[in-house]
Amino acid sequence: MAPAYHPEWLVKFWLTTPGLNMVNPHYLLIALAAVIALVWFLRKRRMPAEDMIGEEDQLFKHLLLRKKVIEGELAGLEARLSAAEITEENYKLLKLDYQSHLAEVSKELEQYT
Repeated sequence: MAPAYHPEWLVKFWLTTPGLNMVNPHYLLIALAAVIALVWFLRKRRMPAEDMIGEEDQLFKHLLLRKKVIEGELAGLEARLSAAEITEENYKLLKLDYQSHLAEVSKELEQYT
């Protein structure tokens, strides 16, 4: 097996620097790698909690938007009936459908309030 190659400037720097010349460089590299790995794992473990808050916030905003859209559709439903765009039967079916969706969204929104 061939000897390990270390650049001359690195060996000279390590051996002439007070304090560093008393420390084994291989142990120092192992300790440094362990600290970097520990910090990386701790940061990675903490990230999902922050993402979870953002995800819940986005879901809340989406539900509010959905509620506004459904309420707008309900408000426009009578106008569509009076303009004869839909029949009385379709009006009743659509109104029941929109009301059920609105109740579902309102129930989901209650979890956040």
